Amino acid sequence: MRKKLNGKIRVAHLIGSTGLYGAERWILALMRALDPGQVDATLVNLVDAHGKQSDVVTAARQRGLAAFDFQCGGRFNPLSPVRLAGWARKNQFHVLHSHGFKSDTVGLLTARIAGCRIVTTPHGWSLEANRKLKLYEKIDRNLFRFMDMVCPLSPDLADGIEKNVNVGKLRLIFNGVDIDEVQGIAPAERLHKKRYLIGYIGQLIERKDLSTLLNAVRLLLDELADVRLMLVGAGSEQDALHNETVTLDIAAQTDFMGFRADATALLKTFDVFVLPSRMEGIPRCVMEAMAVGVPVVVSDIPGNRNLVSDGETGYLFAPGNSHELAGKIRALMTYPVVAESLAFQARKKVEDECSNRRMAAEYTSIYNELLGGNAS
Repeated sequence: MRKKLNGKIRVAHLIGSTGLYGAERWILALMRALDPGQVDATLVNLVDAHGKQSDVVTAARQRGLAAFDFQCGGRFNPLSPVRLAGWARKNQFHVLHSHGFKSDTVGLLTARIAGCRIVTTPHGWSLEANRKLKLYEKIDRNLFRFMDMVCPLSPDLADGIEKNVNVGKLRLIFNGVDIDEVQGIAPAERLHKKRYLIGYIGQLIERKDLSTLLNAVRLLLDELADVRLMLVGAGSEQDALHNETVTLDIAAQTDFMGFRADATALLKTFDVFVLPSRMEGIPRCVMEAMAVGVPVVVSDIPGNRNLVSDGETGYLFAPGNSHELAGKIRALMTYPVVAESLAFQARKKVEDECSNRRMAAEYTSIYNELLGGNAS
């Protein structure tokens, strides 16, 4: 087995990223929390061809983390694992930690060529009716049986892959958030100071079910004039959602902010954060809202229920039920003391249970386990 350098484990995090969303921010949070005296980590973003520096690499370097874009020479170039394995051997990496179908595929081949261990973290599955994507995800789950360790972020993700993984290679490690970073960011200037600001941060895609949120805002505006909606993020549903705001006659009260590097600063200006998704792992955006003291209203689905207890750390509503969602938001508007209490309890829960430091300690233990403890 390859010797550790200065007693450290060298880990390469692999991802095929085209933006800066939940999985990317999760990797950055984990890398920031890893003890540099024990683990030397590098982020490797797999890109199809040469282009401008990716968002995730830029964000990593801004945080003082080692990161670079690796050019694969096409979507699935068979030579890319060979070239990446050469890099891993030359730089004496011990563990490849992959995130997503592309990095799982390239990473598994690379690890076997280079003689590294490989860990994968499933971040979630799509509900979109896309046959190609569903095929990729099915292949990905079948690759798990060949991994050295599979570490899902939530019990629901673990339940969905148990049949694909030997029980000794399956390790549940709950999602975590970089609490120090999100709490340390200064809030942005509030755009609508006299309006109650309902906010969402994430991809504008079908499984987020943002239509339910738009319809809830329409219901609130039928009663109240001081409501505003802010959607931060980009995605395939953006044009359709914009058209829907026109149809619902709420376009004038809705801000489409697009992708924003200062999303957390904007989050701190929200009066409530809403996540109406039909499927989630353990959503990082909700953890960040809870960590900075913004009340949350989220759909009553397994991933959200891992974080939010209705009436204790936020509010849950039935997926797709705009009337119930509007009612929960209205309750927070009507009873600000209750909103403050929910936010306080939510923040305490995240600080106690969902820190990136806890997550990093668990992964460091797994890296050591795969290398035989103090193996040289």
